[in-house]
Amino acid sequence: MIAKIIVDNKSKQVDKPFDYLVPKELEDKIKIGSRVLVPFSSGNREIEGFCVGTADTSDSKRLKSIIRTANDSIGFDEDMLELIEWMHKKYLASYLDIIHTIVPSGTALKTKEWIILENKSEEKSEIRRRITEILTDNGGSMEFKELKEMCGVDIQNQVRAMIKEGTLKKEYRQSVDIKDKKIKCVKLICDRETALESAENLRRKAPVQAKMLEVLSENEYVSLADLQKFTNGSHSTVKALEKKNLVNVFDMTVERDPYWNRVFEKTEKMVPTPEQEYAIDEITNSVKSGDGGIYLLHGVTGSGKTEVFMQTIENVINMGKSAIMLVPEISLTPQMVSRFMSRFGGRVAIFHSGLSAGERYDQWKKIRDGEADIVIGARSAIFTPLKNIGVIIMDEEHSDTYKSDMSPRYHARETAIFRASQFGAAVVLASATPSVESYYKAQTGEYKLLEMNTRYNKNKMPEISVIDMRSELEKGNKSMLSGKLYNEIEENLKRGEQTILFLNRRGFSTFVSCRSCGYVPHCPNCNISLTYHKFEDKLKCHYCGYERPNYKLCPKCGSNYIRYFGGGTQKVEDELNRLFPNATTVRMDMDTTGKKQSHEKILQKFEKDKIDILIGTQMVAKGLDFENVTLVGVITADTMLNINDYRSCERTFAMLEQVSGRAGRGSKEGRAVIQTYTPEHEAVSLVKSHNYRTFYDKEIAKRKLMWYPPFCKIVSVHFQGNVENIVAKTAKYFLNTAEKTQNISQKIQILGPVPSYISKIKNKYRWQIIFKCEDDDNLGEILSQAEMTCRKNKEFSDVAIIIDKSPGMIN
Repeated sequence: MIAKIIVDNKSKQVDKPFDYLVPKELEDKIKIGSRVLVPFSSGNREIEGFCVGTADTSDSKRLKSIIRTANDSIGFDEDMLELIEWMHKKYLASYLDIIHTIVPSGTALKTKEWIILENKSEEKSEIRRRITEILTDNGGSMEFKELKEMCGVDIQNQVRAMIKEGTLKKEYRQSVDIKDKKIKCVKLICDRETALESAENLRRKAPVQAKMLEVLSENEYVSLADLQKFTNGSHSTVKALEKKNLVNVFDMTVERDPYWNRVFEKTEKMVPTPEQEYAIDEITNSVKSGDGGIYLLHGVTGSGKTEVFMQTIENVINMGKSAIMLVPEISLTPQMVSRFMSRFGGRVAIFHSGLSAGERYDQWKKIRDGEADIVIGARSAIFTPLKNIGVIIMDEEHSDTYKSDMSPRYHARETAIFRASQFGAAVVLASATPSVESYYKAQTGEYKLLEMNTRYNKNKMPEISVIDMRSELEKGNKSMLSGKLYNEIEENLKRGEQTILFLNRRGFSTFVSCRSCGYVPHCPNCNISLTYHKFEDKLKCHYCGYERPNYKLCPKCGSNYIRYFGGGTQKVEDELNRLFPNATTVRMDMDTTGKKQSHEKILQKFEKDKIDILIGTQMVAKGLDFENVTLVGVITADTMLNINDYRSCERTFAMLEQVSGRAGRGSKEGRAVIQTYTPEHEAVSLVKSHNYRTFYDKEIAKRKLMWYPPFCKIVSVHFQGNVENIVAKTAKYFLNTAEKTQNISQKIQILGPVPSYISKIKNKYRWQIIFKCEDDDNLGEILSQAEMTCRKNKEFSDVAIIIDKSPGMIN
């Protein structure tokens, strides 16, 4: 039997299955997705591999054999292999990157090379004596890497010679980072009457042992730690009971539940509105018939889309099928989890990067073992090993966060549609502001359009005021808050109602500048100015993490005229504390949500402590539902409009409509104040009337005229390296190679090669080429071949080439 194995080696040259002989004793254990240990390369280093197929014969000669299975319970099945092959072709990602995205992080076997001292001998060489001494001092064995570091020189040849002579021995040892969590437990191995009788006999001489027996007689088992705590006993006391053949100590696997300390009150489904009922019935019937289909649920903010999700999922699981619910931000997960847990209880599994590796591992196992049939999470939840999927729902489907910017560079929407096709499942793409591409597909019949145009509570949509900040400056108002927004906040504070303020920029100031000479401090690693963070009094780069203390004097001219320009969430918070000293505030951005569960804690604090004002970046713009929030303020609507990207208008409209929709979701009417320097821009003006359709009509006309998606596909190719002229040369060579291919039989437009919008990040120079084409899948093979040609050229060996289909941004 031959197994086709993807080996754990990131080199592009080995991105293919290798044939290995399967030993007789392993033939029943090797199947699709099995994790195995195999010898690889000329040195036969033992590394992990994944089985992607089997065969009876092989064209290869001198096949090596699989050593053993490895962590075999954590792999993938044939459905996932089909997905892996599709992603490999679709996104031009390596098999290994895709597999590592699908299997739980921390479960990979880490192989380390150990050197063992077998026989001591008189060594003439000083370095060989040093090797022997270090090994002796460390118990006779060490990891080779540590041994080499302690020797301080390259010892490869010496170690190889000493192994050949029999002085040393080499072996490979494997370990994993994440395992099942186990705790020591104690249980009786005698009947209850015998335990109580023994307790009575032990009461005088060994009262603690007697107490332990009494506790155990009332319980099936007790954790060792609790038993010792309850009885003031010790491990030796338990050992004594073990010797008397009264108790047994055993390991129990326990789940790391991220919500173990939460109580969710049971809720019942609501009576749906006619619009909700129609949507629920349409989707449910498609699942029942097995036809699946792709639905675009376009519902205004507050129209009750979440209730549609939950009632649809309830219908699906009543059919014996399962469901995936995707949300775009980790910050949205706590509220969604709370609602689903309250409705469905323990049949829900949670999966996102905010969990610890151990928690994600346990949730993955819960899904694989069929203990959960509803999965809620961010984009990576689409890869969970759920079976018999009936529906996949993407809330806020327009969000950029559904696109991965690391290999594999997949889009969750496309991946969800592929996974649904494997099971005949329905896909529901939901948003108050659908992406232009999705709405176009709904208009042309590729998706089925479901619309919900009224709020569930029949409340009016928030009344929106657009404030021209240019006129505020003319009035002498230099504050971050317009007079209108100030008055509205003051009114909310008087009424005891809550406010959300949105600014899509963290930090205190956008940049620092010397007013004397014009000097602006830049990151030494990236071609971008540093952002001032007042709380720490530091300048930080939001791309590479570089930071330094703030300047008190200009390093260029020595002037003390250091001034701060622009403003971030910290500055807004500072201004509010000055203008409304009695108001309570909380801030939600990347600086305040770095710790585990910080999103949930901030939102809970805002709701339960009735904090007056929540200040935040895009984390507060989508999906949040607080009954007492009646005012939303947008500090500046222009930040995204000025990004050099064809989607900037769409992103701005969506963000403004979404954040405005956080107001008035309860019984009280809502209002929003949008501050801008370009009130005439359609992305701003059309939000005032919540007019998505008019915005779409204008935007789709521009896209057609300029030949942008959905009328074409876009592929970006990025080049990154340490030497700028080599990076530029690689980009030009790549394009020249691709253009020589005779297989380009479609309309195509090429932009570049040119330096990227941010031309240096983390000391890497960046160039790019943009390909606009009719079919990016047909172009993929040409680009992949051009990449391989560049990699064969030694001059370009240090330049990273990144091919990205449908990139989040093309600047």
